[in-house]
Amino acid sequence: MKKITRRMLLLGIATTVFSLPTMAQLSGGKTVTIVVPFSASGPTDFIARLLAQPLAKELGIPVIIDNRPGASGNIGTKRVVDAKPDGLTLVHSTAAMQAVNPLMYPDAGFDPTRDLISVGITGALPNILVVHPDSGIKTVEELVKKGKQEGGDLSFATFGPGSSPDFFGSLLKKTTNITSTAIAYKGSGSASTDMLAGRIDFMFDSMTTSLPQIKAGKLVPLAITSSTRSPLLPEVPTLKETGYGDVDVNFWFTLQVPATTPPELVAKLRQAIDKAVQDPEYRQSVAARGVENFYVAPSELDAFITSDTKKWRETAQSIGIKPE
Repeated sequence: MKKITRRMLLLGIATTVFSLPTMAQLSGGKTVTIVVPFSASGPTDFIARLLAQPLAKELGIPVIIDNRPGASGNIGTKRVVDAKPDGLTLVHSTAAMQAVNPLMYPDAGFDPTRDLISVGITGALPNILVVHPDSGIKTVEELVKKGKQEGGDLSFATFGPGSSPDFFGSLLKKTTNITSTAIAYKGSGSASTDMLAGRIDFMFDSMTTSLPQIKAGKLVPLAITSSTRSPLLPEVPTLKETGYGDVDVNFWFTLQVPATTPPELVAKLRQAIDKAVQDPEYRQSVAARGVENFYVAPSELDAFITSDTKKWRETAQSIGIKPE
């Protein structure tokens, strides 16, 4: 048997003392807070709420949601950037917030790629281009024709500069040369209210919030931003099929923590989130609302975030997204 020296014993005790408090930070009566940087009812919010229960089960502690809307998600995100890196405060971010917001807000005081680290992808959700039934518009071509008419300045709803509705609205504006004005809202709920009232000409809304209104005949779908048609709306063409958008980007959601979070806690969170997003009840619940099961394994997460952020950012720059 190998002789255990006094030095080895002391080193083992020191290592144990150092490791236990770190790993215990995700237990012992603590609570995990997921900051949603948008108002309630939108996809960033409901995905986080649906995930809270299976994640709490995996972590063994409660998970609560804290909505902090404002500045295209920057207010809530900054709160997490500045939070104690103990694994207990996360932000539910999006591809647009990760890649486009830094272009829009270079003076935000943080950079997601530098100051945050992703601990799990929670899904992906395409946007639907919708118009009000009273507009009489049935296709993207008809919308473009209206936008090119003299005095045909169109308005489109966004959730703030750099959000996915702003991204896709700007893409449509560039590829079609229509005249259109972005109207910013704090979230999907308030934007949908004006869309349903006919105060806005068009909107790229999430599949989740627009689907019930489409089924009820209160909104008319013109195209979907995913690379393939959705089984929930098989008759709606992709934006690429209409000839007015050739961008292959997935609008994914991710949970993130401060970049200074200890690697042990990052690993534990990634393991827990990986199990939570594969929970059958969670997958069924989000799928019913149009969320795609966009899975990225923990071992591939860093590489995916880096490469896809680059793709989103290059696309945003190509359509002229600049600082406000």
